[in-house]
Amino acid sequence: MDKIFFLASFALFSPFINAQKITKENVTGFWKLKEAGFYENKKKVIKQFDNCRLMRNYAIREDGFAVYNYVEGSTGDCSPSEPRLSFWRIVENRIQFYADDQNILEEVEVTLNKDKTMTFSTYNPTRIKVDGDALAEKIINTVHYDILEKKY
Repeated sequence: MDKIFFLASFALFSPFINAQKITKENVTGFWKLKEAGFYENKKKVIKQFDNCRLMRNYAIREDGFAVYNYVEGSTGDCSPSEPRLSFWRIVENRIQFYADDQNILEEVEVTLNKDKTMTFSTYNPTRIKVDGDALAEKIINTVHYDILEKKY
């Protein structure tokens, strides 16, 4: 009986044993997009980006500010957007990029990878229902990911 209790307890709490602790020290820096995509039927679908779009990056600063640089277009015709300046904070296993406490611009779940990259995944705390439009519901609930590589 004790063995069954131990195994049940281990199975219940083992995800927390391997959980990563997101800290200010391991997320600050200059992070460049390495790969992006989404999950469909629990399978990773990688978006094909050229060098232009791979110039997207985050500068997550120790002083609580973050700058996101978004680049569109294709090689030879890159179009950078206006950099997005925001504040950032860690909430459990997520990073919130925000303008003020009422306006969260982006919230992502963070995974620290063994190859010293970081993955941002869409944070969807609850599934959104769209009556009468299955495609819109699928799109709005799709989990996207960005793998970012630390440059410094």
